[in-house]
Amino acid sequence: MLENFFFRRIEINAECKPFDCGDADLNDFFQKDCQDYLRQLLTVSYVFENEEETVAFFSVLNDRISSIDTSRKFFRKLRKKIPHKKHLKSYPAVKVGRLGVTQKYQGQQIGTEIVDFIKAFFTERNKTGCRFITVDAYSTPRTIKFYEKNGFQFLTEEDKKDDTRLMYFDLMTFVRH
Repeated sequence: MLENFFFRRIEINAECKPFDCGDADLNDFFQKDCQDYLRQLLTVSYVFENEEETVAFFSVLNDRISSIDTSRKFFRKLRKKIPHKKHLKSYPAVKVGRLGVTQKYQGQQIGTEIVDFIKAFFTERNKTGCRFITVDAYSTPRTIKFYEKNGFQFLTEEDKKDDTRLMYFDLMTFVRH
């Protein structure tokens, strides 16, 4: 379905078409903050749009999965997946900072298409070296189920009672398909 829409990077001072995903925080970020974050070199946001509206958007930023941020047991398990003689203390990742689909298009698999687009974007066009995708997923059953359905796993169990859960996806599992 994404092929039916125009894709573009949001630039500073560019006009954005109307967007409402039903989440005030995501709407506010898209309408007020995404260009400021770009100006400060914190995130880059992209949109899928038609002639009238923004259908969906996502923002990405650099991240890492670090031995400091995870349990020793988890990090050892993660490190075993990476065949390298010199193990690192952290591994490069890209974080999906925001992702939203306008209410009119929710339930049509656009979110999944965007996640797959991001996976391809950071494997086929990878410019910096990036092994993982991370996300601070809202701790709602719907959001957690969405990311799990798209292959994401929990990075830790320590955030179970928090407003967001840190999840990750290993891009090597996508590359092999």
